[in-house]
Amino acid sequence: MKKKFSNPTFRIIASIILGILIGVLICFVAIGLGYIHMNDGTLKEYSVKIFGLTIFDIKRVGSEMLGTPNNTSMMFIGVIISMILAIVVEIIVSLKNKHRKETAK
Repeated sequence: MKKKFSNPTFRIIASIILGILIGVLICFVAIGLGYIHMNDGTLKEYSVKIFGLTIFDIKRVGSEMLGTPNNTSMMFIGVIISMILAIVVEIIVSLKNKHRKETAK
């Protein structure tokens, strides 16, 4: 497994996939908290926001709650998290490689 992480292409692909999964998890939790917030109060509608982006709109219609996703914002959050994760992983690997080269001298 360690050999696979020495390949930069594999690292970036793994970072992108992991970033998307983290983005999905964050959106899932935020939408769940939005529904909990709607159940607690007498709100007629509520917009679930992450980083200022509306990812989900919840409206109360009678006794039911209807949700409308904003897929563009959710995808954007996944892409941003993927990019940040890929950059952080590459910086960490670069610093480790630099440290190894300095200790080998």
